[in-house]
Amino acid sequence: MLNDRPLKVLFIGGYGRSGSTLLDRVLGQIPGFLSVGELRHVFQEGFLENRRCGCGEQFLECDFWRAVTRREFGELDPREVAEIAALKDRVDRWWRLPLLGWRMGGPRRRRDVDRYRRVLCHLYAAIAAESGAAVLIDSSKDVSHGYALRGLDGVDLHVLHLVRDSRAVAWSWQRRKFNPGNGEHMDRYSLLRTSAEWSAINALTRLHSPTGARYSTLHYGDFTADPGAAVDDVLTFLDEPDRPNPVTPSRTVHLEADHTAAGNPNRFRTGEIEIAPDEEWRHAMPTPGRLLVGALTAPGLRRYAPQGSGRRG
Repeated sequence: MLNDRPLKVLFIGGYGRSGSTLLDRVLGQIPGFLSVGELRHVFQEGFLENRRCGCGEQFLECDFWRAVTRREFGELDPREVAEIAALKDRVDRWWRLPLLGWRMGGPRRRRDVDRYRRVLCHLYAAIAAESGAAVLIDSSKDVSHGYALRGLDGVDLHVLHLVRDSRAVAWSWQRRKFNPGNGEHMDRYSLLRTSAEWSAINALTRLHSPTGARYSTLHYGDFTADPGAAVDDVLTFLDEPDRPNPVTPSRTVHLEADHTAAGNPNRFRTGEIEIAPDEEWRHAMPTPGRLLVGALTAPGLRRYAPQGSGRRG
């Protein structure tokens, strides 16, 4: 909690390569907002593997995360962190959604969920206390993490479902991409895998709406077409309409270094950038692959088609 009020957390949900890192970074430039990146991976990639923070430092050498660690763990015990990472792996899985969402499981599983949620509560509270932020932005996307967050005491969770055209996503997963965070190339997925996962994960993320979460959708195409209006819509969704919008009328934003724990390599980008639609897939993606993905994901493409700026529940 922050000043005896629930801590506001914006969880950006959806499928990978949907533009969540860019949206996260843009929102993180709003005064009072803090971008933490894909916090779901902080125990493994941050504490255990010591990958680079978004500020450029190794995670365990970053002054911000060192201060958060002192608040959360005191003297860091690697064995304790390894145990938490193992706990997260037992709980934070998509096939555990009945357990996470509706506590459908045995007593041991429920105890694991409760313990993991307590860890997340303390971690979020430590981040908020160290940063002074009123709104934390978690772009983990993973559907199970979103359901885990819904059970956190003292957290006012808002779920923003970010959707990108499945063909653009499939093209992105086909490309070779270097990750400065660990010095390796990122995974590449087949068109069939991307199509199946895009459909399933977006459907599961959409379930937040009928099951009572504060939920809104944003199409990446709407965001890049009019980023200023899209940010205004997100601020309205968060009940923070008076916060200044960092996007200029010329569609640019100045990105300062953030302490993102994990995410797309774009989290290391700083300086002035222009937000513009990315339509490379339309001419660079081979036609057979584009048609295949379009056919396999046709229901979702119709459901999640760009509709222009405006909040949609």
